[in-house]
Amino acid sequence: MDYEWEIAYIDLDALQLVLRLTHGSKRLIPMIIFDTGQMYGWKLGDRIDVTMTGMSPHREMQKTMGLPMSEEDYVLTNQRTGGRAVIRKNDYECENAWTWLKELQSKGLA
Repeated sequence: MDYEWEIAYIDLDALQLVLRLTHGSKRLIPMIIFDTGQMYGWKLGDRIDVTMTGMSPHREMQKTMGLPMSEEDYVLTNQRTGGRAVIRKNDYECENAWTWLKELQSKGLA
C-alpha cells in the first residue's frame, strides 16, 4: 500500500474529511464521511492509502434503478490504526464538498 495521503482535517460530527497529498503538489481533496464508526480513532496527521474500487452490488442495483451514481467508491486505509473506511465518490460530488473545503481553507483549518 502507498500511504501518500495524510489527514489534514477531520470532523466526524460534520462528516467532513480532508486529505492532503504528502508529496508533489500537496493538493487537498475533500471527502464526505460515510460511516463514522469506520474511522474510530483516526486523527489529524494519520497517513492514509486511497484505493479506488468498483461499486458494491447494492449500489449497482441502485444505479440500475436509475439513481444517479458515480462509478467508483474509495477504500481508505489508515496506516497507524489499520482501519478501513469506504468513501463514495458520488457523495462528495453531489454534496459540493469543494465549497466547504474553501471555507475551511479561508479559516486556516485545512
